[in-house]
Amino acid sequence: MKINYYALALFIFINIINLAAQKATVKESLKEFKTYPYSDPNPVANIGRVYPYYRFDGYAHKGKTQKWKVVTLENSYIKVFITPEIGGKIWGAMDKTSGKMFIYYNRVVKFRNIAMRGPWTSGGIESNFGVIGHAPTCSSPVDYILQDNEDGSVSCVIGAQDLITGTVWRVEIRLPKDKAYFETNVLWHNPTFLEQPYYHWMNTAAYAKNDLHFYYPGHSYIGHDGRNHNWPKDSAGHDLSYYAQNNFGSYKSYHVLGEYNGFFGGYYHNEEFGFGNWSLYDDKPGKKLWIWGLSRQGMIWENLLTDSDGQYIEWQSGRLFNQAAGSSSETPFKHREFAPYGTDKWSEIWFPLKETKGVKTASPYGIINYEQHGNNLIIYFSPLQEIHNRLTVSSGGSKLYEKQLDLKPLSLFSDSLKIDPRKEFTIDIGGGKMRCSGSDFQDNYLHRPLTAPKNFDWQSVQGLALKGKELARQHNYKEAFQTYRQCLQKDPDYLQALNGITQLYYRRMDYDSALIYIKHSLSVDTYDAQANYFYGIINRQLNFSADAKDGLSIASHSISHRSAAYTQLAEISLREHKWTQALKYSQRALDYNRYNFSAREAAIAAFRKNGQTAK
Repeated sequence: MKINYYALALFIFINIINLAAQKATVKESLKEFKTYPYSDPNPVANIGRVYPYYRFDGYAHKGKTQKWKVVTLENSYIKVFITPEIGGKIWGAMDKTSGKMFIYYNRVVKFRNIAMRGPWTSGGIESNFGVIGHAPTCSSPVDYILQDNEDGSVSCVIGAQDLITGTVWRVEIRLPKDKAYFETNVLWHNPTFLEQPYYHWMNTAAYAKNDLHFYYPGHSYIGHDGRNHNWPKDSAGHDLSYYAQNNFGSYKSYHVLGEYNGFFGGYYHNEEFGFGNWSLYDDKPGKKLWIWGLSRQGMIWENLLTDSDGQYIEWQSGRLFNQAAGSSSETPFKHREFAPYGTDKWSEIWFPLKETKGVKTASPYGIINYEQHGNNLIIYFSPLQEIHNRLTVSSGGSKLYEKQLDLKPLSLFSDSLKIDPRKEFTIDIGGGKMRCSGSDFQDNYLHRPLTAPKNFDWQSVQGLALKGKELARQHNYKEAFQTYRQCLQKDPDYLQALNGITQLYYRRMDYDSALIYIKHSLSVDTYDAQANYFYGIINRQLNFSADAKDGLSIASHSISHRSAAYTQLAEISLREHKWTQALKYSQRALDYNRYNFSAREAAIAAFRKNGQTAK
């Protein structure tokens, strides 16, 4: 048989090209940006929310060319840019099929005095962990590592330790080899043995244009103060979901809620393009829209923060419903604490919208939109991954339409059909992979209370104890201490205030006073988990080992403190050179929180001391 070597070589070459096209790449390079640097570090680290960090007081009015490290993740559909020296910010992201940025890309690095430490840059996606937004790491170098993953995806993992809370965060920015989205996979750990403030938001920018339409599922929004308002139409008749209709008043902060849904985003109708985010609802219930005032008050920031890329808006995803100000404590939307040795993990995806006329629902499979004009239904579907599934439309138990879809990412499918406008309909792709219906809003409507009790007394014993806890959650320990004292003057036996003031004495390293208060608490309820945990860690500091182990042992009976208590018992066992016991307690800690890295470190030390270095 005669072999056609030319045809064989062509076949091999085409397959190599196809394989290369299916592979994502990661590379690091130096890129020149016009930069307006910051300077003049304040030599005094003032006691306050930013301590132990110091601030910067100098900001340049003239730019200069400067080289910055840029990590680029790329596949056939998406290109993502990351700047590890500027907070690990995702500097921008591009849809390669259209050449458009779906994450705002600032072509200058223009630091201005906005963040906790001062310097901040606009655009991209900023990761915020700790006490409040624009965290201390947002404009300084962070740790990072590049990875080629076995499944063909690539990653850049960024991370740092927040010195205010002691918590440690990692964000894996992962680009699959064959999908039109990138992921941010987060791990956040509290390695301390005390509660810490809990704050996380991904602060993402998009271009502000008059044709921008925001798609935020919900019926209400709350502000930083936790007060609720109607969404999308306000009491004055403005449709707040359109950028152009926000041309009144000062800057806007809308934390939209009221619908059980995992997506949100925006669409530029003139450009047939947009941006979106999807996560499981439990991962990211918070969905915020932030807009500079459209008057001169807000528009001056366009030139302060960029040279030629225009004004921006921020679409943000969060772990809590709002970025709570102090006054939010008087609403249902209070602050939260991060449990000792606690670890949280979550994931979300970021993607472009293309030619769908808007969005009704989205998922990792794609974006569905529809328009209904009388008895005419027009369907739009843009996949975010390769799709080989059937699309069906059903109504009243009958199938009205069926079509086999074989689509590449970001290609558009559109079709129309006749329906009875009086009946509900359901659009289904892949037998339940994606579903969308006209009743989605009613089906997903949430009835969570949005207002506080009318006559709640903040000067009551319960009110003062709750207020003290809220102040401590905000890292405002001085006022929290005073409030707990007020509470205990009214009721010296109030358990929540006794435990709260104990933790504050512990933070002051006044362990003797802390022990007095926690013994009082245990005299009220000897099985209280929090009191036993504090009793254990206080006695550990005072070198009363038996009492420490006693308190921690009882605290371990409660699931709320079990992993933390076992971690403490493992560390005490290490101190006592009881390596086998340390292993047992560290394993128990990991049984109830397998991402408790402090327990893993205790196990590592015990294995090493036990001669089991391979483990």
